[in-house]
Amino acid sequence: MKNSSHPVRKGRPPSEAAASHHAIMDAVYSLLQKKSVRDLTMEEVAKRAKVGKPTLYKWWPTKAALVLAMLCERMAPNLEKPTVLTAEESLHFRVRRLIDAFNGPFGKIVAGLIAEGQSEPAVLQEFFDRWVSPRRNATIADLKRGKNANELRSETEPELLNDAIFGAIYYRLLLRSGPLTRRFGEELVEQIIRGHRSENGKS
Repeated sequence: MKNSSHPVRKGRPPSEAAASHHAIMDAVYSLLQKKSVRDLTMEEVAKRAKVGKPTLYKWWPTKAALVLAMLCERMAPNLEKPTVLTAEESLHFRVRRLIDAFNGPFGKIVAGLIAEGQSEPAVLQEFFDRWVSPRRNATIADLKRGKNANELRSETEPELLNDAIFGAIYYRLLLRSGPLTRRFGEELVEQIIRGHRSENGKS
């Protein structure tokens, strides 16, 4: 009779899986410093991370999912904001952090994912669902709180206000119509928010 008090473990130990995961994220980040998202291959990632391709496909079914996972782990934490901010302060903080990130190595990666999405609608949808939508919803929630707190005018539409600001940032990222600087971000927020401050919120 087999001893059932020691069940057989299946799969890798947690520490080994965590190490492999970290190595994979490092591999994706490093490779994308030298090549575009389009040129990146799962084979290259597996080889650099010293894991098998089945491991990659077990955790991430597509290349886009893998790149997005890296973005969410490595870039997203830098965009988190303090909890106690007014709506306007929140906008300035989020815009400043996003512009800083886009001016670093992540800007090229984000632009590459969006480019891939032009011929692969599923990539664009996944990018929106996993990357854009959570941050868009969080900013809109901040703006709604600001509106309820009488920081913003009652007629302000948080969704439109958000898209007017962050749409302009993506416009400069993708089309390079002008420098994507902190100064641009500050002036952008000031220009757009000016017509939305309530009388009580005006300085």
